[in-house]
Amino acid sequence: MSQASIYQTGTGTASVFGAPFSRSVMGSVSRISGQSTATEQSFGDEISEAGSHDLAPGLSSVKTRREEVKEILTEADLDRSVGIRLSESDTIWILDLVGTCVANDSENADTIRARNEKYKELCKNRVGNDRYMERGMQTFNDAPKNKEVQADKVELVDTGINASEWDMHDTYQDLAAKDKEKSGDPDADRDLTISRPTSRKADLEEASVEGSMRQGSAMSGVSGRESRASIMASSVLASQFEMAETPAPQTLQEDKEITVMDDADHPILKMESLQHDLFVMERVVVQNIFQPKQAAYRGMEELTDVDREVPEEAPPTAGSMSIAQMGPNLERLWIYHCELTDGRNVSCLSWNKANPDLIAVGYGQFGFNDQKGGLACCWSLKNPKYPERVYHCASGVVSMDFSYQNPSLLAVGLYDGTVAIYNVRSQEDSPVLDSFENAGKHAAPVWQLKWVERDRGAHGDERGEVLVSVSADGRVVQWSIRKGLESSDLMKLKRTAVKPTGPAKGKEGSKKSEGLIFRFAPGLCFDFSAKDPNIYLAGTEEGHIHKCSCSYNEQYLDSYTGHTGPVYKISWSPFAPDIFLSCSADWSVRLWSHDLTSPAINFFSSTRSVYDVCWSPASSTVFGCVNEGAVEIWDLSVSTLDPIIVNVPNPGIKLSCITFTRNSDCVLVGASDGQVTVYKLKCMQPTPDNQGAALRDIIQATMASQLQTTGKAGKKKGSGE
Repeated sequence: MSQASIYQTGTGTASVFGAPFSRSVMGSVSRISGQSTATEQSFGDEISEAGSHDLAPGLSSVKTRREEVKEILTEADLDRSVGIRLSESDTIWILDLVGTCVANDSENADTIRARNEKYKELCKNRVGNDRYMERGMQTFNDAPKNKEVQADKVELVDTGINASEWDMHDTYQDLAAKDKEKSGDPDADRDLTISRPTSRKADLEEASVEGSMRQGSAMSGVSGRESRASIMASSVLASQFEMAETPAPQTLQEDKEITVMDDADHPILKMESLQHDLFVMERVVVQNIFQPKQAAYRGMEELTDVDREVPEEAPPTAGSMSIAQMGPNLERLWIYHCELTDGRNVSCLSWNKANPDLIAVGYGQFGFNDQKGGLACCWSLKNPKYPERVYHCASGVVSMDFSYQNPSLLAVGLYDGTVAIYNVRSQEDSPVLDSFENAGKHAAPVWQLKWVERDRGAHGDERGEVLVSVSADGRVVQWSIRKGLESSDLMKLKRTAVKPTGPAKGKEGSKKSEGLIFRFAPGLCFDFSAKDPNIYLAGTEEGHIHKCSCSYNEQYLDSYTGHTGPVYKISWSPFAPDIFLSCSADWSVRLWSHDLTSPAINFFSSTRSVYDVCWSPASSTVFGCVNEGAVEIWDLSVSTLDPIIVNVPNPGIKLSCITFTRNSDCVLVGASDGQVTVYKLKCMQPTPDNQGAALRDIIQATMASQLQTTGKAGKKKGSGE
């Protein structure tokens, strides 16, 4: 198609230079090009008649076809000067393609980016290259078929809020104050009142000490998370868990000066009187829920609700059995458990020496590969739903004990060998003293620690208290807190020498020297004698129990052999100071007398490791122990062969520790799922009058029967030979 045929008609000209080509334009161009010869003269006449103003400026010479007329020049015309004026012509755009934008995260973004790079290289090589030549062509710029829109996803969030009466009151008061400032009328606030104008007065009354109970009821509308935060914040004011006096409440005049604000910055929530009232109200609500169980814990009668109908008890039938006829059993009362302790292994339990309703629970793993951060929580009988104190530790907690002289000091032994001391009067998460940077720090887990009263003399001034710990590094260490945390070794538990037997006995060089790492026996437990505070027993991983003295740190006073596995716990009897119990991984619990190196009575009831054992503080013949699969209660006055109570936990749960309560007939059992269960001992045998003598009589009778049985067996063997 020639350039002249493109611009044959005015319609074609307007289509080409005014907008992209359309089907009508191309049709008209093709028809005109076919008839161009017949209509050239008439089309030129129409253009002449229309005038130059109907055409686009600067295009009249291009769009029209003029007839060539030969002009006859004369001599005068040849000599005449002709003026030529050169001017810039208009720019004619034959092709204009608008760039298209593509998102960087689209599917074909990489392909388009690569094509653009190739085009740039092509343009660079075009300059001065003979292979490239200018050539015009007609193109169609079709409408884009793909359109992409980028926008953020619209998300919907449900939000809830609780507004109390004083929040609404303060909001309307702020609006009234703003309207008053805009109007400039000092009396404008007199007409702007809310529907309940007495709510502010009621709030002031609730903030006072006399209205503390009503204030606690008003706070029941607060969300659970805010209630927990307020309750936990209020517990700071209860020093040593109700062992201190109640803080003095603020006066009504002080409450009037408070400026009410929103959310956690509300000054009312920071009032000491309100925080103390919330602390008390939470305990009141919890005790209202657990009243039947806590009454059974205290040995009191359950309070009956007059508004609740109590069903009449059915008369006993011939086949029914009463609780007394069932014999000794355990009744589950409640569980110390919350979200913080969920899934954590309960490693140790310790009662507070001044407050028998307060118990410290340690959470930590015993396995090396299962280690994670530990917890030390203080639970109160008055609130079984959430601990009073929570302390986070960098390593797992494996042992703890409360002080005698300072009941607010809690000593904690960690898996990494650190000994830390916390002050339970404070909620600070960091200990007041620790042995992390101490030169005498243990190099292995601190399996047990205990506060011991030492230096008892004729004068009371010579009496003191020290902290003693035993670790798997084979050291029994004494810690003093008078000048920081100072340590000194009481004993280094050495491995017992094995006498050579057989042909090698008596030969020179038969004894092989052992490395330093094998000379010490890992210590797992210890217990000081109540009769002599300088004498203590230490259990080792070898299965031996060593009798040691604080005055001699080089040798043992005596060694007790009988266990064939690691000794996990040793406990002196509180009624007979020369009798003690021990449990081991050899599936046994053994009863010892301090003057005999072999056990007096052996207790085998299962084929699992026994992790913990403890005496009952109420009866000299009762003790409890736990293994992986059950908690057992033994009464030696009933039987020395089988436990009187065996309680099996849920499948998959392993029991780890046990302790008796000091002010009730209950026992607490810790498990691997983070729960500490409180059981009530029911239908137990009455305690004997002289408990120490009763225990000794049972031991002597059992040993005499064992000797008699052994003698009969020897006679039968001799007769058979």
